[in-house]
Amino acid sequence: MQIPFVTYFAEYLGFFIAFFANLTLIHLILTRTRHNFGSYKYLMLWFAGFSLWYSIIDILTQPAMHSYLNSYIVFCASWFKYDVFMAPIIITSYCTSYGLTLVLLAIHFVYRYIAIIHPNQIHWFKYPRALVWPSLFIVVAVFWWCNVYFLLGSNETFNSYLNETIFENYEERIERLSYIGPLYFIVGDDGGIEVQWKSCLGMINVYCIAITTLVTIISLGYAVFKKMQSVNDMVAEKTRALQKQLFHALVLQTIVPIIFMYTPTTILFICPIIGVELGVIANMTSICLALYPALDPLVVMYFIKDYRIYLMKKLNFTKSVSSTTRITSITKNEEEII
Repeated sequence: MQIPFVTYFAEYLGFFIAFFANLTLIHLILTRTRHNFGSYKYLMLWFAGFSLWYSIIDILTQPAMHSYLNSYIVFCASWFKYDVFMAPIIITSYCTSYGLTLVLLAIHFVYRYIAIIHPNQIHWFKYPRALVWPSLFIVVAVFWWCNVYFLLGSNETFNSYLNETIFENYEERIERLSYIGPLYFIVGDDGGIEVQWKSCLGMINVYCIAITTLVTIISLGYAVFKKMQSVNDMVAEKTRALQKQLFHALVLQTIVPIIFMYTPTTILFICPIIGVELGVIANMTSICLALYPALDPLVVMYFIKDYRIYLMKKLNFTKSVSSTTRITSITKNEEEII
């Protein structure tokens, strides 16, 4: 049995849509963003640029996933799969990129929470204090990369555990592949359990970051939602309209990763612990993760009105768009609302 065709198809489809959609979004952010977006413009640019990177590392990896008894692995199935130097770097970078996407999402929600509920603290997203966020991003990147590479990499015990199932399902010798994943424990013939503490520690680190970002997103998102339900009537109409555009985009930017990132990976993480073997079905996670960076920029371009109108005009989808798409400058004393 080979890697399902639908997995490769989803990865290439996700790459091409994500590549052009994120390039388009970057262009729109640079040329069609109102001044009153403030520093949120740069956060959007950061996220779009990283989504572009994520789509590139995904296609370079073409990750395949397999769940067997009390373990699962993610292995490089691209043209680099037998490269002893590049394959480990690529598969580790792919797994790290997943974690960093969650961190960036959480930073998005921190920004929206501060901007809507504690605007007097918005200086945390202005230079020089704003440097704390890329610094945090870099620290998490280094930590996640080292955690995956040193604690969740291949070893002789894992190779022996997976050798038969990988050959049976993919016609590959496990020792030739570069893979990442946990082997939680081994159940012996006598029923005894041998815990693989190295893998468990690596996954505890992964769980901590994933749960922290999810709690941040849900709790701050809910707080922003409640605040938006009671927007002061004294706030300028343009302010309310733009707040709602960005909030609707943020809601979808919450739902999409929960469906395409958190849910499939949570299933993949937990099933080996409770003894549920997914086998080749684990590749559904790979499909979901490949499609995510293609969907996120489409959400932003649809819900931000200036972007949507500009694209509809360019694609001749509407005749009601004004002949000019130049963004009117606003006065310097207009409040920063984002």
